[in-house]
Amino acid sequence: MYVIGFTRDNDGIFRIILTQPYVRCLRLATKEEIDALAEKKGFKDNWDGKGINYISNRIALEDMHPANVFIDEVTNHPICIDCIVKFVKENKENGSAIR
Repeated sequence: MYVIGFTRDNDGIFRIILTQPYVRCLRLATKEEIDALAEKKGFKDNWDGKGINYISNRIALEDMHPANVFIDEVTNHPICIDCIVKFVKENKENGSAIR
């Protein structure tokens, strides 16, 4: 995945424009594989128990369900497609992340 630009949408929200390579899906990722991928990258489950949204102290990843995270046929590694990336602010009072 590569960043190719930046923009703002109609409501002024800052957006990142990305490209991603074509990948072949071996199978859909399991919740355990999605959890492991997120943890390896420094994210934690947002505690909804569904493995759909993950958060770090700077970035939130949303919509990471198996239809958007699958196992690549060539590398056999999980690949995220079409997940939503949002910046978060750190709450100075308790260190938690705020969207």
